[in-house]
Amino acid sequence: MAKKKSRGLNGKLLLGAGIGGGLLVLIVIAIAAIFGVNLEGADLDELSDIFSATPEPGSPADRLPTVTSPAGNPDIITTDGNSWYEIYFTDPACAKSPAERVGGIDQIIADDIRLAQYQVDIAAFELDDGPIADALIELEDQGVLVRVVVDSDQIGPESAINRLRRNGISVVEDNRSALMHDKFIVVDGAVVWTGSMNYTSNGAYCNNNNAVRFAVPELAANYTAEMDEMYLARRFGPSSPENTPHPQVTVDGVLIENYFGSEISIDEIVGARLREANSEILFLAFSFTNDFLGDTIFDKGLDGITVRGVFETSGSETEYSDYSRLADLAAASTNVAVRQDENGRLMHHKVMIIDRRIVIFGSYNFTISADDSNDENLVIVHDPVFASFFVEEFETVWAESSPTR
Repeated sequence: MAKKKSRGLNGKLLLGAGIGGGLLVLIVIAIAAIFGVNLEGADLDELSDIFSATPEPGSPADRLPTVTSPAGNPDIITTDGNSWYEIYFTDPACAKSPAERVGGIDQIIADDIRLAQYQVDIAAFELDDGPIADALIELEDQGVLVRVVVDSDQIGPESAINRLRRNGISVVEDNRSALMHDKFIVVDGAVVWTGSMNYTSNGAYCNNNNAVRFAVPELAANYTAEMDEMYLARRFGPSSPENTPHPQVTVDGVLIENYFGSEISIDEIVGARLREANSEILFLAFSFTNDFLGDTIFDKGLDGITVRGVFETSGSETEYSDYSRLADLAAASTNVAVRQDENGRLMHHKVMIIDRRIVIFGSYNFTISADDSNDENLVIVHDPVFASFFVEEFETVWAESSPTR
């Protein structure tokens, strides 16, 4: 029996019974199991981000926390209620038998969305996970509105999309060469799941990933607006309007930023946060080919800021990757170090941690295509407690990775 921790609105950590299956789950902080991308078939399209620096062709839950825009009321008044975030990290054992792939984050998500009363939205770069597909079909049968948006290039033989359609679920494809790369779920306009995880079996049981559940209605409104753009207006990538209702909210005294690409230049926002670093930058990068962000980290390293990062090994030594030049800087300095991961599948995180108090995460790879053409989402949380659990995950991946060549 694993343990889980939840952060309530009073800011305390509440220890409670957890979820089985050998997962270490930290809720509101949670270490649990599993999400990402396949190495085969449809998943190879996402790997193109690694090898190229150019764009690809192509009723709300009861007693939720009080949330306001910091500009309107920075002095938050909190009330008793549910925990407002839960953080999960995968433990990618990658059992070969499908029968052994049980008890993962996919089942936690499936159980959560089954609580929906009237609507579930899911934007999925990939979707082949059985428990999540089963839950969506059950909800449709119960009369809950289920809306699905997918990347059209990822509907292969193992995709669950055709099964969803056979069961009456409406699915919208992006029908373009760039990626609909989002991975998010909105439940009843009140709860959001987002992070690096693709909704696949390999994502849930083979790859290093993060998944965060937010019970924050303003964030849910942001993701619902993004879903409406894609599902109703059929607007994707840079053609999507810049109309996020709440790009900044404050919950329990914690500032949260929330952005969507490629209607805005996310790399400028990430770069601005990186330039604020006073002591340390940590990062986990599935793909890192955006030289603007690479330059920013390189310059901070030259300024004496501690920099440590882990790159997904696949593609990290191509001419487009920022691994080599950061490795060269590491060889000539004592404050910079980078490694390549040793997960036999994918180290699929897209995470930056600044001064152990700011965490940047989401679907957004650190690439030009993610900035210029894909549909992406990004969350920035300003809180040392929240950050501490991402630091713990960073140290786990770091310890399992190969030192600089």
